[in-house]
Amino acid sequence: MDIRNFTGFVTAAELMNFTLAARRLNITQSALSRQIRTLEAYLGVELFEKAGRNVRLTAAGQALFAKVNDVLQADRSLRMSAEDLGRGETGVLKIGACSQLIERYLPGFLKSWSERHPGIDIRIEDGGGPELADKLRAGTVHLTVSARPSTPIDLFETLLLDKLGFVALATGEFLSNSGEPVEIAELLRYPILTLNRRHASREVFDAACKLAGALPLIKLESYSPHTLFSMAAAGNGVAIVPSSARSFPDGLVRKPVTLRGQRIEFDICAMWSNTAPLPVYGQRFVEALRASIQAENERERMPPQIVPARRRVA
Repeated sequence: MDIRNFTGFVTAAELMNFTLAARRLNITQSALSRQIRTLEAYLGVELFEKAGRNVRLTAAGQALFAKVNDVLQADRSLRMSAEDLGRGETGVLKIGACSQLIERYLPGFLKSWSERHPGIDIRIEDGGGPELADKLRAGTVHLTVSARPSTPIDLFETLLLDKLGFVALATGEFLSNSGEPVEIAELLRYPILTLNRRHASREVFDAACKLAGALPLIKLESYSPHTLFSMAAAGNGVAIVPSSARSFPDGLVRKPVTLRGQRIEFDICAMWSNTAPLPVYGQRFVEALRASIQAENERERMPPQIVPARRRVA
């Protein structure tokens, strides 16, 4: 079966008009009609029916639309894989990621990955969640690494990398120095220093506040977690940030944040457009990054080993 027949079907189904579809495909309307008839004969069902001057999908056409789209994506992925093999694994991979995840997970990983794949040029831009989604739609970046959006985006493929939680950081004026987590309802009695709404994780924080039944007194919203840490270190309130944050000042108490005894968590994921599949080296990059993130988080979750004291020899 000629892959162009599948492309003709999907384009006609999206536009619901053979004339417009043929124009987009740069073929004649009669050529498009032949493609559709050939595909219908191959599948043994009618895919379209007339609707005035336009067309609409039959019940069978609606049922098969997603499957035909899968065939087209598989074809694109196959051709891109062949191109990768033919050009000896070289190319550019543009990645958008929020600054905390870049700082936490990418420096060491990117260095070692680039040494193993010298022909791949990795370029990184930082940004917030909604901003990164816009860059992905526009094709400015090939993939993004950030918190999962609260509302799924149909145009994006998503791969879960791992989960993160929230931590509260403050002076002893606000947080006790015990190792126990702290309930979000308790924190909301104090001035809150938080990331702004450019960060996808902020949606999770706001939702947790609603579930706790309290309205936060937000003293500062910032793009940078380090700004929040500086304010917290001076006693201006409690900074609440994703657990990926690092490099905070000495003297701050750091505690995991819970809601009704359960740690508040959210997904971090890689996303790319389903209309522009990642090249093979991009897929390998994402899989390797996921393994690296999960291994690092697992090491952090392991309890510290207790080394027995040596006996003194008299």
